[in-house]
Amino acid sequence: MTDPRAQAAVDAIRAAQELEVAARHLRTAAAHLRAGEVPRYAAHLLAGRGHLLTAGATLDALAVAHAAHSHPAPLAE
Repeated sequence: MTDPRAQAAVDAIRAAQELEVAARHLRTAAAHLRAGEVPRYAAHLLAGRGHLLTAGATLDALAVAHAAHSHPAPLAE
């Protein structure tokens, strides 16, 4: 059985890697647009968005897992 903390760390690194790839795609998209290469711009823009969605899904799963184990303290009234 995998240690949940170790798996969460792996997932966080994976999300970070996806965000780094997304940033590279978006920088490439901007360069293509500046050069007037609209189809290549659009392709990299969509690829960047895909990596953002993947990172977001990973972060969403981490948040759900955290919420399942988180118990808020009662508010003092």
